[in-house]
Amino acid sequence: MNFFGLVFQIQNADDVLIAPLEKFRKEQIGAAKEGKKKFDKESEKYYSTLEKHLNLSAKKKESHLQDADTQIDREHQNFYEASLEYVFKIQEVQERKKFEFVEPLLAFLHGLFTFYHEGYELAQEFAPYKQQLQFNLQNTRNNFESTRQEVERLMQRMKSASQDYRPPSQWTMEGYLYIQEKRPLGFAWIKHYCTYDKGTKAFTMSISEAKSGGKVVSIIPKSCIRRKTDSIDKRFCFDIEVAERFEILERVIF
Repeated sequence: MNFFGLVFQIQNADDVLIAPLEKFRKEQIGAAKEGKKKFDKESEKYYSTLEKHLNLSAKKKESHLQDADTQIDREHQNFYEASLEYVFKIQEVQERKKFEFVEPLLAFLHGLFTFYHEGYELAQEFAPYKQQLQFNLQNTRNNFESTRQEVERLMQRMKSASQDYRPPSQWTMEGYLYIQEKRPLGFAWIKHYCTYDKGTKAFTMSISEAKSGGKVVSIIPKSCIRRKTDSIDKRFCFDIEVAERFEILERVIF
């Protein structure tokens, strides 16, 4: 390889291989990182507001409670939209890399094979594979565009929906609840992850803290009654009367 050939190969690699990959990194992966930052920021704001909202005293003025309800709805909407946009961007990056990584490499190899006269036969052998690869890349790009449009339409429908979209789940309801537990010096509110199945009426509780050892309690509720605000200084409390309680199960944490 002479000096001019070496210079050409370096320039060719920079133009058709390195530059497109660098562009992909800055524009696509960079946008995904920004989406992650926005999602983390909105998550922190929403969960912080939610924590304050749950601890809000029921003795506050009605106007103050209404303002708090409005704020939590607004923060929830921001969090919901940020999460949708972040998922949409991740899906886009995952699909784009299927062809935006291969196309520059194909262009670089094409230039490498056709620049030297002695590479002519090798280029001829490579031609059928190159044509098939170009065909596959075009199909992949077309599929990406159609899939991206479908995902974007779905995201917009989910944003405009009056209620959150709930993916299929084996549970009727699931989420975090604070359960009041008796302690030697009074009571404490302990965060649990809870699930409820309407068919079997099974209600399970697992402490969200890692130090709990992954203990799970399963009960069959007999009744669930909202606690009156004049009996406790909390807005969102309810009492569960237990009909049947199962043994504590142990889960192995990996």
